[in-house]
Amino acid sequence: MAFDVLLTTLVSLAALAAVAFPLLRGLALCLEARAATQHLGASELRRRLEQRSPARDEPLALVMLRTLARSLAEGTAAGHPREFVVDATRQYVVNEYDTHFSRPISMYANLLPPIGFIGTTTGLLVLFVSMHTADASLELGALAIALTSSIFALIGFSALEGLKIRLYGRLLACLDEVMALERASEQRGRSRDRPARAS
Repeated sequence: MAFDVLLTTLVSLAALAAVAFPLLRGLALCLEARAATQHLGASELRRRLEQRSPARDEPLALVMLRTLARSLAEGTAAGHPREFVVDATRQYVVNEYDTHFSRPISMYANLLPPIGFIGTTTGLLVLFVSMHTADASLELGALAIALTSSIFALIGFSALEGLKIRLYGRLLACLDEVMALERASEQRGRSRDRPARAS
């Protein structure tokens, strides 16, 4: 009886630990992505842009502004249209987000269902062994392992995928804010050019 309880406890802990690692790692990446997609107002963006040394983990909106300023200076000198440079810079930032956050979060989320299935299979295997030994407590523990591993894995998968979608929406909102700021800057530049041409 004590061996059955110990075996059930060990297998349950192993199943939960197997689910916990990718879930916790995915949640940690979600927190990092949340910091990277932090909303900064126009005044805060301008203030941080004026700082000479960029921070190591600065928000992606600020990365886009810095990259956009460099790209526009180089791109217009090379004769590239402004719209092309702005669109390429936006795509660069989205690719950086995908590489560092979106794909790894998806990887950890996609690990959870197979791990839950392994836990279910292990629980059913222990259940079959317990039926052979006719031990009711072991049968109940094995059934609990089979169900809890699947439930935790599916809840973790859903949570990570939902957070990933929400964070991608935050990224797009940040980039739209940067685009609006850039458009306003371009219009100010055009309005300054008009009086100079008129005189």
